[in-house]
Amino acid sequence: MNDFTVHSSASAAHGLWFKGGGFTTMGYAAHNALADADLSVSAYKLFHKMCALQNRKDHGLVLVESQAKFAEQVGMSQASVSRSLKQLASQGFIYPDGRNWRIRPDFVFNGNGAAQGQAVQSIPADAPDPYAGKRADLKIVDGADDGQDGGGQA
Repeated sequence: MNDFTVHSSASAAHGLWFKGGGFTTMGYAAHNALADADLSVSAYKLFHKMCALQNRKDHGLVLVESQAKFAEQVGMSQASVSRSLKQLASQGFIYPDGRNWRIRPDFVFNGNGAAQGQAVQSIPADAPDPYAGKRADLKIVDGADDGQDGGGQA
């Protein structure tokens, strides 16, 4: 049996408890955009791997020494990584920074608000907007109870 007792003078209500240390911040609209994006399984997997691998000091930077080593690091084939990077970039989730990549800072970020504000200003003007996907927006439908239980009986 493991003892998970917290021994601290600070209340547990004042902390963020994520397994494995660091975390990123991602808004609700970003979750919807990612869920609605037309991504392959490999691209979806690579995006999450990139979020976990991003530099903790240079927010959003994902270092790529070589595509072969990067593929090994994320546990994917080099061909899958190449296709996935192109797919993620074409939909605006990431953009190139030399031979490295950056995760779009208004989509996912791992720093404070001031750092995010600076990072957002560096998004290339020609980078696609991941929020402008081709999703069908939800519409409000009148939900008045007309006495039917859904089976056509009153």
